[in-house]
Amino acid sequence: MSAPLVVRSASSSAFAALFPGQLSEKAGMGEALARRFEFASSLFEEISRRSGVRIADTFFGEGAKNLHDDLPAQVGVFSVSLAALETLRRIHHLEPVAVAGYSLGTYAAFVAAGALETWAALDVLLEAERLMSEASRRGELDGTMAYVIGLPRPAVEEALASLTPDRARLAIATENAAAQFVLTGERALVAAAAEALRPKALKADLLSINVPMHSSSLSAICDRLQSFLEGNKGRRAVVVKPPAVPLYAPMIGRLVESAEEAAHVLSKQICRPSLFAPTLRSMSEAGLTRFAEVGPGDVVTKLVRWTLRDAKVANPGLEDPESIEAFAKELAPPPLFPFKEKSTVALASAQPDSCGSESK
Repeated sequence: MSAPLVVRSASSSAFAALFPGQLSEKAGMGEALARRFEFASSLFEEISRRSGVRIADTFFGEGAKNLHDDLPAQVGVFSVSLAALETLRRIHHLEPVAVAGYSLGTYAAFVAAGALETWAALDVLLEAERLMSEASRRGELDGTMAYVIGLPRPAVEEALASLTPDRARLAIATENAAAQFVLTGERALVAAAAEALRPKALKADLLSINVPMHSSSLSAICDRLQSFLEGNKGRRAVVVKPPAVPLYAPMIGRLVESAEEAAHVLSKQICRPSLFAPTLRSMSEAGLTRFAEVGPGDVVTKLVRWTLRDAKVANPGLEDPESIEAFAKELAPPPLFPFKEKSTVALASAQPDSCGSESK
């Protein structure tokens, strides 16, 4: 078991990478990276081949009508997050000193931490989505999610308990911030909860998600996903390594301490509540003060601001060449002394006359 990470004197370039989840997908994402960098274009092409989701056709330009469907959305956010991470590494030689993922962002975080190889992470993502889609088609998953902003946890829990005591049917899925929560459960109950909380909260509404993520109702799917990780039906087990970079998991709200714990998180995180705000606080307590959302959107950026008031967070998030370059410049150390470059004319006039030198 590894000792907790404590960043006692982080350099000016030390930052934690946070990877976004589903609903961060949008038209145009990844296009600028693919146009600028061959490695990003190649990454998108290989992910397209392996997943069946054509990244360019689905997201570039105005985007396809189905870009918010579960499979393309998940594959797309994962792809752009890894392309942004690779740009930080290859072009700007920047590596995060710690990582965490928001829900779907877990897969990109595992890759960034060295706990999973890229294609293994994609395989797990695709298997999880397949299991949930098949369960939905069989009528086993009639669920959705909603968000609530502006109420303390006890008030939200009281409202849920008044509708049903069964947390498998209706529960808090994610603690985003001190007064911001995501609900999960059966469609009718989640809708009723949002309706009941709307007059009391600053905001409360349904999310465009057709699966009750982070709900114990997905336990059977998690069991099947664990079997997939361990190797079933003659296939090889997924190799989960000890994180080479400190990896924080919202499922447990803290640092992952071993390869075994990483595998446990990977198999169970979709059927367990996500403690994202406590995870951010745990990272802060370890000494991390600078954060960057690596991937599309700004959802995670906002959550950092709401939870860690004194933290430095990249704004905008790192999703295209320009935002990544601006972040890299921000992290660059200041010059040791001010230096003003001389003009070309001044430099030329300062050169000794070569002919005159030879004649003396």
